[in-house]
Parts: sequence; structure tokens; C-alpha cells
Amino acid sequence: MQRALQKKLIGPQAQRELLAFLGNHLPHFKTPVSTAAWRKKAPTLRGEMLALFFRGHPTGLLTEKTQVHWGDRIQTDQGYIIRKLRYEGYPGLWVPALLYEPSNLRSPAPVVLNPNGHHAGGKAMDYKQARCINLAKRGMLALSTEFIGMGELRADAEHNRIAHLDLCGVAGIGVFYLLMKRGLDVLLAHPKADPERTAMTGLSGGGWQTALLSALDERVKVVVPVAGHSPVWQRSGCIEDIGDQEQCPSDLCTIADYDELSALFAPRPTLLIYNRNDTCCFQTKRTRKSIYEPIHPVFDLLGASDKLAFYDNTDPGTHNYECDNRRQLYKFLEQQFGLDTSDDDLPWRDELLSEEQLNVGLPPDNATLHSIAQEALRNIRTRKQKTRPPVAARKELSKLIKLPLQTKTKLQKIGAAQKRRDCTVQHYLLSLDDTWTLPLTEFSPPRAKDCELLIADNGRASTSAKINAALAQKRRVFAADIFGTGELRADPRHHMLIATAGQRPLGVQVGQVLALLEALSERHGAPHIAAQGQVVSIIALFAAALKPKSVASLTSNTLLDTLSRLVDWPLPYASAPSLFCFGLLAEFDLSDLISLSAPVPLHDENRGPLRP
Repeated sequence: MQRALQKKLIGPQAQRELLAFLGNHLPHFKTPVSTAAWRKKAPTLRGEMLALFFRGHPTGLLTEKTQVHWGDRIQTDQGYIIRKLRYEGYPGLWVPALLYEPSNLRSPAPVVLNPNGHHAGGKAMDYKQARCINLAKRGMLALSTEFIGMGELRADAEHNRIAHLDLCGVAGIGVFYLLMKRGLDVLLAHPKADPERTAMTGLSGGGWQTALLSALDERVKVVVPVAGHSPVWQRSGCIEDIGDQEQCPSDLCTIADYDELSALFAPRPTLLIYNRNDTCCFQTKRTRKSIYEPIHPVFDLLGASDKLAFYDNTDPGTHNYECDNRRQLYKFLEQQFGLDTSDDDLPWRDELLSEEQLNVGLPPDNATLHSIAQEALRNIRTRKQKTRPPVAARKELSKLIKLPLQTKTKLQKIGAAQKRRDCTVQHYLLSLDDTWTLPLTEFSPPRAKDCELLIADNGRASTSAKINAALAQKRRVFAADIFGTGELRADPRHHMLIATAGQRPLGVQVGQVLALLEALSERHGAPHIAAQGQVVSIIALFAAALKPKSVASLTSNTLLDTLSRLVDWPLPYASAPSLFCFGLLAEFDLSDLISLSAPVPLHDENRGPLRP
């Protein structure tokens, strides 16, 4: 039996189908047909993207005045001072920052926003200090802001906890965006800031922040992202480029991918810096083709072809913002801001300060992604429960999980049936709309009485005990792999990209179970479902709730009592990515699914009967 369950039925085809599915939902940016067309489209794109980012958040957040608390000053005697501050990036979430200010500051002065990337030291990283020191020595105001999960904000080291917000119908990306936007507010509120000479630059996650804020906020006049972004369509086939969930939020690409967002930089001066042998992500050979080449025609269209530059770093060529990349920044800012300074680093090594010296300090109850999600969950729990007729509820539920409509299915035998002492074994492939192919293995005892569909978090290879139990009851068993399990197991980052493309992994999985039920019921009547594992137990309950007449009974294993446990515990995104479906918990909980599945008998092996 175990040999039959471990037999590979689909192999590399599973990955090809996944990438093809993503490709069909991730269109490439097309050059606008005219200047007028682009000028009309650009503000619409910005507005739609911001509306997407702030789904579920309190209204008016973007226009509220930023609260700032100024702290100590560090006198360096090197031509600049460092002013400590913290600002309220999101209600209750204060962000520590450092303002590097020239000692003899002229008015008005150029300003540079320097967001951090994915480095634990945050604003204390030596390359970051070196850049801000050099900008201040060149007469510019340089604001160094902390990144969620780094430096003093390490309480949020797991960025993918924005999934807990998404589950509650509050777009987690909005928190990240507001933090960077309010950093810019703080910088431009300086009495000597020149709003016409405002730049933004950062490495890695700082490069992503630079790209995103600059695309949507035209107050940024000079754009210099370093190794921080590429289009999602390019990332799908290059897993190291996918990044964390804030970089690939739900439904992003239903409005615009990063190639089109980067086109929004035009006609502002833009220097794209990437690293040839980047050891993290976004190597030059990929980003030149996926970012620079697609947006160059837009700069041409707007008469700004000389405003777009691309630099391929080879010294050291790894994931860095070291001397050579800083030199490109200084030269570019000199050109754009009318400055006359050295292209090389000015002295900085002997001026580095320790993390402790640069700590700003935060309130003891400073908010985190998790605490914001808990607040969203409390709001859900206090709402009046909705009452909906079953037909309307199922329609709304299908829409929420983006349930695909399967129009063409084909069940095909693979190989000849094999006779065993107590059963016959037959392998199948179920093709769904030429998009997905599901492997399944049938175990049929003599004189089978009914039929059971068996799915498991760990795939059909882990189901031998369940199959033996079903055979003892004289049941014909079909052990199947669905997306995310067994032969169709996918990296959590690919689940993330499905949601970014505007689809839902949960909808894909539920749709596949419903297709399996339909294919089996045509031959053997409505199957019993046995679901082994926390994720597939919920998926099976969804199937029973949407089409109860297709299910004879459902036996689950480790079924949660409520989806809110995903937030309460909290459950890591990577352990159950499909369950973090945007807005699901705001509209439905498992109790609703149990009600909708009536009269299907429900039983959980760890909880007992959920319905007789």
C-alpha cells in the first residue's frame, strides 16, 4: 500500500501548471499609447492602489497630522548633529528615527529619506550610518527611519504577520505604507526642508519602500531604490526574488505590478541600482529586463529619457549599499540638486556609533502587527452576527474565496489496476480545465458498499492508516492530493503570489475538492470525506458548506473551533498560507460553515460529533 501511495503520478508537471496559472493572472506592463493617455491613467492608478492598501483601516489615516516626539541630540563635532525622534507611523505604533542635520544648515536644504532594509541592526547598520553622515556633510537633511522587524522594532520580526490583518479584512500593507509616508511627512515638516529637492533611497526592503512610496507619492522628487524590487510576474519563476508578504500583498496585481508602478516614477529623476551577483535577490540580469527596459519608453514618452539611469554594481556586486553604490547616489544627487561635492565617501568610519548610542526608545506598549490584528479581531467579535439565507451566504462565500468555476474535467486512468489480497489499486489523474491536474489513488475492496475521498495536509502518502480503516468498513477509497499537499505541495511564497494575482489559494483548493466530489459521485454516489490535518479539515468543511448534497459525511481531524485561533495563537503564515484569505474572518467563521453544511453529518476525531 505504501509503495502505491508514494508513486509519483504527476512529477514536474505540477510546478509547470502552477507557474502557468500565475502567468495567466500576472500580465506584463504595456507601454501607453500616448502622453495624454498615461497622464490620465497615472493618478487613477495611484488612487486605486491607495484604496487597495487601506481596505478595512480607519478612514482619514492618510491625511491625519503626524505626531512626533523629539528626543536627545548627539553633538558630533564633525559638521553635523544627530537628532533622535520617534513618530507615530500607525495609531499606537511609534517608529524610531534619526535626523542627520548639517551644523551650518542652509535654507532651503535638500532632504533625503533613508528607509531601512532587512538588516537586524536597522538604523545602526554601518553602511546606513555612512550614507547619512555623508549626506549631512554635503549639506543635506537625512532622515533614517526604522523598518518593522529591525533595530528597535524587532518585536515585529515576522513580517508575514500582516496575514493576520488580512484575514480580518484589514490590509496589512497599509501599515507598512503609512509608516514610510509619515516618515516623509516628518522630513518635509522641517523648517529648512526644500520640498523641490526631496530624494528617497534605501537598500533591499529600503529599496522596496523607496520604489513603492515614490510611485504613489509625488512629493519624492528624486528616486534611488537599491536592489529592492522587480515585477511579480518575474518573481514567480525566481523564488528568491519573491520576498515577504508586504512586498506581495493580496490583489496588488489586479491594479498594477511593479513594472507599471515603476513607470509612475517618470518624469522624475530616477537611478535604479542593482547588483550583478546579488546573493539575496533582484540580480541585474533579471531587473534590467523586467524594470528598466519596460519603463524606459514611458520616460521617452514624457520627454525625460535623460532622467532615467541604471547602474550595475560589480564592486562587490553582492547585496549591498557599500562605497561604489553610495558614490553613484552622491553623483546623481549632485546632478539633480545642483551641488558641488566629492563623488567619494567623506570620512565616516571613526564616527560610527553603537546601536545603544543610537537607540531612541519606545513606549512599553508600542503596537505591533500582531496587536493591530488582535484589535481588528476584537472589532469583529463585537459586531452583530450576520444572518443570511443559505443560498445568499453560499454565493457570498464563493465570491470571497474566489471559487473557480470548473467547466471541463477529465478523469484518466494511469497504468493498469493492481490486485492485492484485500483490494484493487488503480491510479488516476483528474484534469481541471487544462489548468490543474490532481493525482489520486483508488483502493477498492471486494463488494465495496460506498465511497470515501481522503485528503491530507501531508499528502496521500501519509494516509495508509486511514485507508486501512476505510477498507475495513468495505469502503472504496480515493486518496487525492490537492494544491498545497503531497505532489502538489507549493512553497508558501507561491501561495502568496496567487493572492497577489487576485486569486485565492483557498478558493483553488476548495474548487479542487468540489471537482473531486463531482467526478466521484458520477460513478459511486456522494462520497464520504475524510480530512487529515488542520488545513484540509477546513477545506473539506468549505466544500460541504458550499455543496452539502455532494457529501455523504465529513470526518475531520484537528479542526479548529474558530478561525480566530489563527490570530489568537498566532499561527505562522507559512504553516497554513491558504487559510489567511483576505477578509474571510470578517464575514464567515467555522460555525457559519457548519450551519451551511447541514444536514451533512460532521465528526472531528479530536472534538467528537459536530452534528449527529
